[in-house]
Amino acid sequence: MTSDPVDVSGLDRGLHGLDGRRRWPSQQGSLSGRRARVSSATEKAGRAGLRRASWIAVIAAMALIGGCMLTGWWLSRHGVDLHLGSAFPLSGQYGLHVGAWLIPALTVATAGVVWGPRLAATLPWPRLLLASLVGSAAWAVALAAAAGPAAIAEPLTRHGEYLGEVDRVTSMGIGPYLDNFTRFIVGGPDAPQWATHVGGHPPLPTLLFVLLARAGLRGPGWAAGLCIAVGSCAAPAVLATLRALAGEAGARRAALFLVFSPIALWVATSADAIFTGVAAAGVCALAYTGGHRFPTTCLLAFGGGLALGTCLMLSYGLVLLAPIAAAAVLLASRRWNERITVLLIAAFAAIAVLAAFAFAGFWWPDGLRLASERVTNGPGWQDRPAVYFLFANPAAVAIAVGPAVVAALPLVGRFRWSNRLAALAVAALLAIAIAIASNLSKGEVERIYLPFMVWLLPLAGLLVEGRGSGGAEDPGGVRGLLAAQIGWTILLAATTSLHW
Repeated sequence: MTSDPVDVSGLDRGLHGLDGRRRWPSQQGSLSGRRARVSSATEKAGRAGLRRASWIAVIAAMALIGGCMLTGWWLSRHGVDLHLGSAFPLSGQYGLHVGAWLIPALTVATAGVVWGPRLAATLPWPRLLLASLVGSAAWAVALAAAAGPAAIAEPLTRHGEYLGEVDRVTSMGIGPYLDNFTRFIVGGPDAPQWATHVGGHPPLPTLLFVLLARAGLRGPGWAAGLCIAVGSCAAPAVLATLRALAGEAGARRAALFLVFSPIALWVATSADAIFTGVAAAGVCALAYTGGHRFPTTCLLAFGGGLALGTCLMLSYGLVLLAPIAAAAVLLASRRWNERITVLLIAAFAAIAVLAAFAFAGFWWPDGLRLASERVTNGPGWQDRPAVYFLFANPAAVAIAVGPAVVAALPLVGRFRWSNRLAALAVAALLAIAIAIASNLSKGEVERIYLPFMVWLLPLAGLLVEGRGSGGAEDPGGVRGLLAAQIGWTILLAATTSLHW
């Protein structure tokens, strides 16, 4: 009886080196050890290079912020009205708020640093989403209350805000309001202009506050509650998006940076917080289209399109959500036919929202044209030098996202499409770059860009991913980065009175 020949070529190859000499297992182990040491050295060098790049990014951002502060001060001293107050490049005034009302913010911050890392790593996913919602709202309210409880709703009572037109719209009726909305954007002898924010946006934000008043919830307190509640929904929506596209581990690493972010200073209280929450929900729906069967995918695509179409009726500038929405769809599925189907359904739903408002009397392209005309003819645009805001707008973004996110920006320079968390951030950076290049958003971008900046916050989670473990109580060594974010935010809250 004959036996089949045994193929020993693989074993023979494994026992020989590249020079053809035979190597025994002990020598093989030595080679593996050398390769492991080389790999470890390369990894350490890469981490050291990333740390240097992160420090360079933070130093460059601080230099940019400091330069914009000094330039803004110099311009204002030489007769240029930047219409920002004194807290350049932000819109607000410098003023200390160091008193008993800062204690709630410090308490929430301490709780976040002490218990946050463990909870973000161990809470069941549904509870983590709920905790991110509650934590975002608590953080925003505590920061706003640093100047006293009245400061929470005070931004909504300023001249030019939406609430100033609620009674006028109520007396007109909703139908005539939509029919005549564009007539009052620029105004004329027989058509008094809308207040600044009403005329600079589509009719839906004002309509929300009108409906709130009609429901018996009149006044700035209820309006502030609406802004904070909807704005805080952005955190769980972004977390859910990250889980769908980048996996649960990546989402958990980003959770604390979404909750304890400086942008909370503008969640309480500006109407742009509402825009942010609705936009995040729309992108989240599109992100889940890749994980379901055809009927559910169509419903999610339609729902996401409705939310993003609603965003177009909240702010003209939210047309720049297109890169973020497209990135979510491209990442959600690997098949082009599914991607195209989702994009077409979402576009149809968004157009349906525009068509519904057109049927009610408001034509979006006319509103955009007239709002742009009003902005460019107004003193707030004409007095502001464009060159200054090419630098001041990115500086304001750096202030609003915080040092940990700025430190993570070099990772975007090593961007790979497979890094889905970074892909969403790249799309957000593209939207911000287009907005700055348009020259229509001169200043106040710390609130205007909220729907885009919220997608930059998870970048800080990539820094956590690259660190060694900090132990069960501090997974990934997150506490140092989180403390930097929180300290920066409290510094802003304690030293400035923001206009929004």
